Amino acid sequence: MKILTIVFMTVMCLSISCTAENEQPSAAGVDSLRLVPVDTIGVLMGDSTEMFGNILDAAVLPSGELVIVDYLKRCACVFDSSGQFVRQIGRSGSGPGEFQFGPTNVLWVPGEEIIAIREDATGDWLTYSAEGEFIEKRDLAENMIEDISFVDESTSVTYTNDVEWNTLTVSYSVQTQDIDTGELISSIMFYENTLEPSSDFLPGYVMLAADGNGSLYLSRVNSSCWSVEVYSREGELLNTLERTDVTDRVIVNMPEAPDVSPVIPGIDPLTLMTNSEDGGRMSKTTTIPELHPIISALAIDEEGNLWSRRGGFPGNIWDVSTTEGNRIAVVDVALPDSVCHNLIINSNGYIALDNRSSDYHRVYIMKLEKQ
Repeated sequence: MKILTIVFMTVMCLSISCTAENEQPSAAGVDSLRLVPVDTIGVLMGDSTEMFGNILDAAVLPSGELVIVDYLKRCACVFDSSGQFVRQIGRSGSGPGEFQFGPTNVLWVPGEEIIAIREDATGDWLTYSAEGEFIEKRDLAENMIEDISFVDESTSVTYTNDVEWNTLTVSYSVQTQDIDTGELISSIMFYENTLEPSSDFLPGYVMLAADGNGSLYLSRVNSSCWSVEVYSREGELLNTLERTDVTDRVIVNMPEAPDVSPVIPGIDPLTLMTNSEDGGRMSKTTTIPELHPIISALAIDEEGNLWSRRGGFPGNIWDVSTTEGNRIAVVDVALPDSVCHNLIINSNGYIALDNRSSDYHRVYIMKLEKQ
């Protein structure tokens, strides 16, 4: 990668095998639970309100309604808890509350009953009432968003990356800021390295979750054990939750094709175009670690408990802990094995996105039950 012209994020699903770590029974005194689908939203052909173009994100509202962002249709669709279409938010256009570019993220702002939807290209956040009425635009983050959540009703936390083309460097940062003024409150992490195949970006990769009540939870990909750092909105390190008995990692089975990148939960490798040894052009992916991270996702549920997904593909096993780090449950996510799922957990419920199937995109409405 001596000459770099393009940077893009590669996300694709491959069949990566799991070791027995993802099949371990829960320990004594720890509940064994399952998340199971009770309904689906999305069809190949039929009612246009249930035909999705490209689902990029979704959220569960306090009412139990689901907001599903469709990039191609340039709108968000709202469904009730039983999967029935309720209303549409936004549409393609340049007027107030309309999307000139596809929407990419949707968030429920805790305490305000506000839905925030991010527009691609402009990076603007359009805010709506829970009933879908447009309120205003907000600037919550400027760079490419890897993750965003709310520490409390007035504070957002963003995990972003940025490419500086003058110096050919890539940086990753975690910051909190005031969602009304855009003022920076704290800088929790900043990591920078050069944009070339030999660079190690692992120290810049993290997983985030926030409880909406003032606490932020952060896990680093390169941690040597199960470890979660707890921060205040001001960036003060309040606690470090650790399980030193959890150090095993799943080995990544690398694809044979040199132009195919594996899916590694918790890691979004940079893929770049560069010169090959014979003078031609080739793609090269940086930072493909030999092992998965120990924690590949974090979330906070409706009871304020911390969910951590065990590293490895397809990532169907989650550990549930108290905010003091005591494990109280192991959850098996029961979904079809043929597709990749993005499980979304917040204080209002659980849903899973299937947005990589070859036929059509859909959303699973999930329910937690005992095994």
